Amino acid sequence: MSGTPCSGLRCTALFTRAQSSEARPGKSASTTMTSSALICLFFSVAVIMSSSVEAAETDLPHVEISNWAIRFGAQMWEIGKQVTRIREIRERYQSEAKIEQVDGFAMVKEMAEEMENMMGDKIEAIKRIMDAAEHLSVSHSRLTRQDLYEMKQRNENIDYYNAKRLNQYHKAGPLAGELLENHKALIMSNSLHFGNVGINTSVSAVHVPTNVYDGAPDVLNGIQWSEQLDRIFMTNYESDPSLTWQYFGSSTGFMRQYPATKWGQGEWEPDLFDCRLRPWYLQAAASPKDMIILVDTSGSMTGVRKEIAKHVVLTLLDTLSENDFINIYKFSEVPVPVVPCFKDKVVQANLENLRELRNGMIETETSDIANFTSAFTTAFEILQKFNRTMQGCQCNQAIMLVTDGAPENYKEHLEKYNLPHRPVRIFSYVIGREIIDTSATINMACENKGYFARVTSLAEVREQVLKYIPVLSRPMVMYQKDHPVIWTSAYIDIAEPKLSDWLWEIRERRKQRDRSLNYRALLRLISDRNNAQSDDTSNVTTNSSRDASGRPTISMTVEQYLTYGNLVNEERLNAHRIKQEREEAAIPAGNQQNNRQGTRTKPKFLMAVSVATPVYDRKNESNIIEKILINDIWEEKTRTVRTANLLGVAGTDIPVTELKKRTPAYKLGVNGYSFIVNNNGYVLYHPDHRPLDADGLLKPNYNTVDLSEIELVDSDGGPRENDTNLMTMRRDMIERREGEMTFKVRIHHDGMKRVSVRRQRYYYRGLKGTPYSLGLALPDGYGDFRIAAETEVKRLSADHNINVSSFFSGKNWKIHPDWIYCRYNYDHLKSFDTPEAQVLHFVGRTQRERWRWNSKHPRPSHDTVRSHKQEDNYYCDKHLMQSLIFDAQATEVFDKNISLSIDRQDPGLGMLMALLARHAMFKLFGISVAFVATRSGLLRWQDISTIDDKHFSEANLNAIDQTWYKRAVDQYSVEPDSFVYSVPFSTGTGVTNESVVTASHAIFVEKGGYKAPAAVVGLQYKNSAFRETFFNITSGCTGGVQCRRTCSSGDLSCYVVDNHGYIVISKEERDTGRFFGEIDWLVMDSLIHYGVFKRVRIYDYQAVCKDMQGHRSAANFLLTPLRYMKWFVQWMVGRASWIMLQTQIAHLINPDWAWGMEQEQSDYHYEDNDGSPGPVPTGGEFMADGDISIIVHDEAVSMENAYANKSRPRPCDQQADLYVLQPEKLFKGDKPDSVKGKQNCNSNNLGARQCERHYSTHKIPHSNLLLLVIDTTCRCEIQKQKIEMEEVKMNESLRCERPQESLYRQRPSVCLSYHPEEEEIKQCGKGNNLLPSPILLTAATLIYSVLKWI
Repeated sequence: MSGTPCSGLRCTALFTRAQSSEARPGKSASTTMTSSALICLFFSVAVIMSSSVEAAETDLPHVEISNWAIRFGAQMWEIGKQVTRIREIRERYQSEAKIEQVDGFAMVKEMAEEMENMMGDKIEAIKRIMDAAEHLSVSHSRLTRQDLYEMKQRNENIDYYNAKRLNQYHKAGPLAGELLENHKALIMSNSLHFGNVGINTSVSAVHVPTNVYDGAPDVLNGIQWSEQLDRIFMTNYESDPSLTWQYFGSSTGFMRQYPATKWGQGEWEPDLFDCRLRPWYLQAAASPKDMIILVDTSGSMTGVRKEIAKHVVLTLLDTLSENDFINIYKFSEVPVPVVPCFKDKVVQANLENLRELRNGMIETETSDIANFTSAFTTAFEILQKFNRTMQGCQCNQAIMLVTDGAPENYKEHLEKYNLPHRPVRIFSYVIGREIIDTSATINMACENKGYFARVTSLAEVREQVLKYIPVLSRPMVMYQKDHPVIWTSAYIDIAEPKLSDWLWEIRERRKQRDRSLNYRALLRLISDRNNAQSDDTSNVTTNSSRDASGRPTISMTVEQYLTYGNLVNEERLNAHRIKQEREEAAIPAGNQQNNRQGTRTKPKFLMAVSVATPVYDRKNESNIIEKILINDIWEEKTRTVRTANLLGVAGTDIPVTELKKRTPAYKLGVNGYSFIVNNNGYVLYHPDHRPLDADGLLKPNYNTVDLSEIELVDSDGGPRENDTNLMTMRRDMIERREGEMTFKVRIHHDGMKRVSVRRQRYYYRGLKGTPYSLGLALPDGYGDFRIAAETEVKRLSADHNINVSSFFSGKNWKIHPDWIYCRYNYDHLKSFDTPEAQVLHFVGRTQRERWRWNSKHPRPSHDTVRSHKQEDNYYCDKHLMQSLIFDAQATEVFDKNISLSIDRQDPGLGMLMALLARHAMFKLFGISVAFVATRSGLLRWQDISTIDDKHFSEANLNAIDQTWYKRAVDQYSVEPDSFVYSVPFSTGTGVTNESVVTASHAIFVEKGGYKAPAAVVGLQYKNSAFRETFFNITSGCTGGVQCRRTCSSGDLSCYVVDNHGYIVISKEERDTGRFFGEIDWLVMDSLIHYGVFKRVRIYDYQAVCKDMQGHRSAANFLLTPLRYMKWFVQWMVGRASWIMLQTQIAHLINPDWAWGMEQEQSDYHYEDNDGSPGPVPTGGEFMADGDISIIVHDEAVSMENAYANKSRPRPCDQQADLYVLQPEKLFKGDKPDSVKGKQNCNSNNLGARQCERHYSTHKIPHSNLLLLVIDTTCRCEIQKQKIEMEEVKMNESLRCERPQESLYRQRPSVCLSYHPEEEEIKQCGKGNNLLPSPILLTAATLIYSVLKWI
């Protein structure tokens, strides 16, 4: 058969398919072969007239394709090698650097001890505040209400700095420039240490919540005696310069904070801050608790009562922390959980579960009669079951009853479950002012160690709810000497759930506003162009990527224009976001706002942990004033009672960045990282912890991300299938054990568009005195070793008389902005404009005779006052500084614009390029910048032009953290002599006129069989020049022989694709940066089938999905009096809401009420709107918009298009398939080999000409790229597939279980929930029942009767 035409490629393919197919039932293999032979014979007759030359030319030029790949790879390697000075830099490191083996256990121990010392210092600081506060309270002479009144008559006030009334002046009018009434002036200076906000370290400032009256006697007395805490604050800060915000939060509501700063929030932002609802206060004020809330939903709980009850429940949820457990039951005839998934249990009070409970309270129906017996039975049985089975918190237990009254006290029923020790406290909240007889609910609370509170309006909800916390704290206060120290999870102090939802609502309103503006713009564009279309314009818009003026044209739908406006499509939107992220990343860390102040218009969220301890009132008795009715006259009587009062909580913040400083990144090495896990398994920080969504808003569960959700083990299992090794490590870390673990993980880059699989070694150790464990992750292999190369400054200066500062000459260098090289302990000692100026200052100091390294982080010293002199009040990382100086000397050659020495082993091209001056090479090959980044954080560069909006150095300040640095180090193990090439994903979207191709190469030091990375060099090409070089090579054949089929011809499509499947070079410029599957999924799928690419599924367990809520129909609303009544009601509601916001009580509103009133769909521009579609663009509208031209497809545009679908965020799981090149598939032994494939076309159409499309894939040497050439003479149907994160589909039961997965956790070590003498305390909120006025009662009855019959 070999001599017949059937021996050709097509017949071979037919035979292959025939032999590999299974014989159909009833037919033998011989029959199948006969059929194949007949098919082959028929095909041979059809093509017998074709010439042998034509047959040869239809094949791909595989040899030439291989030559193209080799030539292109070799040329780009030589260019990069010469421009980046690889050989000179490597030789310097190779000759002088040493390689050390990393001892993971020793490293984690050293770093853990450093953290423990720092955390221990913070504990000592807050204990000093606590001790001073308790003494000051005892010695303070209390001012009575009468005393305060007399002071007011004498125009005397208790003087203090109110944080919300500082430095605010009249902006206009006759008083312009003068202080506002009741405001004070305070000199402040910005401090990087405190978030670059204005502070005054001489005094503290007081914050009083909006809902607390700052003239109340308890508040004023607390403010007065706590003023003397300033000297403790100052002493703490003077002895420990690493301290940040110190504070005392009072149980009366005010918070004293040091140093003093102005409490800032935008004009439109309500002040929602209340220290008593902060995690540090809630956890320190009382031991953990299991809580069940019983909400009365009987028929009487309607109207205002229902809304007040709902807000009581929501506020109760705000008082919980992740160490608490909670559930809510609504009851009338029978108790029903508000979240069906949470039936018969209490769930951990993390953000995700609390959000489910809040959503469950949105819709509450009231009916029937309240069955208290059934509700109490359910609550007691759940609490007893969890206590008996060692679940829940195993500490306090409480039932919170929210009702408008009970018919009896159910004494016998409660005693059945709660005697003899009454382990379950009952707190009763009676809703409504008109409830007269509250004796039953009072008795329930007082007889069960609880508290009774009456809530009569929305304004007093918070104050009444918070009264239960001092009751829970009584056992702790009564022990006096036990002051538990608590540590919170990482959190953003300004981020409470209501504020997050409110900010989301602001975003939704802004989205609707933008859509409305885009809708109006679209109507104008359509109107302007309807009468001005031409055939030429139509041709331009449909057949060209640019208009007549050279602007890019972009085709889109009406929906795309209304959504993105002149951003047009998702690619441009993503590019816009990438640009914004780069700009934000370039902002120095010091410019971020402090986390304790109120929200900003554009908040910079800073994560922090807090350490706090309770402050007790050491007086166990108090005088209380009671009003007693004697002979129809109310008289005040004073009596002494037993008390156990909580004064408040003392604490301080530790920014997460401060924790990271104790695990220096240069010691961990490239791709190594540290992380901390708490007793619940949640991470405090981790490089893959992403608390913000794409819009910069906090995610719903931003601080409850579990270690198992963030370390993605490489396995073939499905979502949330826990790996044994990972779960073992997680349990060890929760129990604060020391250990080691090794397993493979999947690491994603570039916004989950790339993935790499890496084996990592984990070392972990508990942090003493805290609920935390520190973990280190080091890459297996190169992570086991590190470079040891330092320059001793004094020896270098003495032996060689070299000025070390000369290594840092010029302006073309920067250092890592977040690393600590050397710094003064206090900002006021000396300030610097840039980190580089600071390093230069200390480099100069190191050359002085009396210089000494203060290489330990400053520790508190209370024996003597710390010196504030500049000479000795600093800290330096000796190893990092000396490594930086060595790197500066080793890379000094990088700055020199000289021709290079010729390496005789280089090929001719390398020798030629070595003769060129460096800048000449830049111009010749279209290079915009060359750079080197070292392990010490040093970045050097040389450039001749700036392509992007932001200079390379500004966008890559933290170079060692950039993806191009990390990928280059990983690439070294694949191909040592190679560059990693990448292009921005937005390259082909037309966002910029010119984009760049970034190439990076890792320099390793090899000694004794060990390897360790020292630096990464790289360069950026103009994309146009990079493409030109490629097509110059691929437009001809080897040896100058002319050939018809090249990458420039029309019948071949040539692509350069990177190792993750993204296009670097294509004939079509718009394809650059796109995933190749978007261009031709069938070929990509074939490459996956042949093993050239491997599919790797990545999961995102921190994702946020948006549930669309839609909008109303556009049906016309009749213009009747009812319409005007509706408008009036809407106006009244809107005005009432605005007044509540202006008076700063917006936090009392349910966040879900935040939706703005929707305008009627019949717009006033179209009063005759009957639902018919509006203007319709025909033939494709060509519309200019700024720097682009927009094509809108033929679609109807109606008023319906102007309304955006509202959305609400929720936590969810997402997944995506990413792809990784398997380079071994492109080699046969040590030699490169190609992968050839073909695709059958039109196989389903018997009448069409059958053909096959061939492709050839070759590895481009010295790179992470491959060359893919596709024969386009055979037209095939093209399929496309994008890389997009999509939600993991779950059935209802799995989705229900997700928020409360029962992973292992450890309870806090301290529980103080019982004291035998607590029964002596009788304060439980009871008071005299109000006696009704007979006249008012009669009047109310008459009014009710009249209204009933109207």
